[in-house]
Amino acid sequence: MYEFDISLGMDWLTEHHATIDCRSYRVIFGDIHAPEFIYHGSLPGKSMQIIYALQVRTLLSHGCEGFLATIHDTTLKVSSIHDQPIVSEFPDVFPDELPGIPPVH
Repeated sequence: MYEFDISLGMDWLTEHHATIDCRSYRVIFGDIHAPEFIYHGSLPGKSMQIIYALQVRTLLSHGCEGFLATIHDTTLKVSSIHDQPIVSEFPDVFPDELPGIPPVH
């Protein structure tokens, strides 16, 4: 593998307080001086190529391989229905778990 591509959305980057450091081939999550997590690129000396979701869709439709990776923080507390301000006032109205995905109309 001679290069790697990264597909990111501005909304996602903003939500996760991410900073892309192209010179060091890393993405810093959280405060840049006290980061929660740092992703280090594996190929020093190569530039990071960023492509957008529409480009990803086009490449996949032309037979290119795509990989999707996710990270799940298992140390975070799972919020309950009682932690939500409005929902906590009416816990008998909202079920603990949703029965499923709504039907397509």
